[in-house]
Amino acid sequence: MNGIVFYKTADLALTKKFYGEVLELPLWLDQQSCAIYKSGNQLIGFCQAEEAETQGTLTFLLSSRCEVDAAFTKFRDIATSDPKPNPVYALYHFWAADPEGRKLEFQCFEHQTMPYLNLDEGLMQRRSIRKYLSEPVPDELLKQVFELCRYSPTANNRQSYYYIVIKNKEIVKQIVSLRGPAGEPLLAAPYAIAIAARGDLSRRKIQDACIAAYHLLLAAKAFSLGTCWVTDMDRDEVKELIGIAKDDYIACLTPIGFPAERFELPKRHEVDSFVRFV
Repeated sequence: MNGIVFYKTADLALTKKFYGEVLELPLWLDQQSCAIYKSGNQLIGFCQAEEAETQGTLTFLLSSRCEVDAAFTKFRDIATSDPKPNPVYALYHFWAADPEGRKLEFQCFEHQTMPYLNLDEGLMQRRSIRKYLSEPVPDELLKQVFELCRYSPTANNRQSYYYIVIKNKEIVKQIVSLRGPAGEPLLAAPYAIAIAARGDLSRRKIQDACIAAYHLLLAAKAFSLGTCWVTDMDRDEVKELIGIAKDDYIACLTPIGFPAERFELPKRHEVDSFVRFV
């Protein structure tokens, strides 16, 4: 269930200028006397009234200390505190205020949380990660990732895909020796995962496995885990090492773990340059 939090504003024009131009939030819906902005997975509405509502706190959730510090640099003029850790709630944050006095908080949690990214953020922010923390991913967290993977589409709903979590580093080293330098990211994370599809169950094993692979990459991102697509793994030697039938298809292997690197959103070519209508 989705929702919107509304606030009364005594100056809608000023409020729209602040949230649209200063904070650069996209305008989700303009209802003339009410303006609704989108910030990640939250919708914030402001409606013209005689008096402004300023109770509570508007918290903007970021993914790391680096992002909080970058936000502080960008919004220093409206900040009311410096960034600092909060050991009680294991977070890092700073406070700010909007023109009508509403409290704003920019923060990141410094512990694992349940997913909060919405679909468009996940699609835009997923990156190939090649450096990882040594901390292993708990099995319970992996199970939650795979719970999302259950919904990967397949031809005729044959559900031919499957995943193999490889915790044995010696097996991973042997796979990397077969693949060469391009396979080295597999050694950087605590585990590697092979994504495959059964050839005896689907005539579209390649498509099923490839879709299941990208489903895993997005599901991992939802839980703040890093991955990296390592291809050219559909080899008999690899299948023998991890117990995959020769008739099955391996779409890729990926490392999986907590990222030790982060990247800015890269510049992308415009829609008009890669879409045409017939």
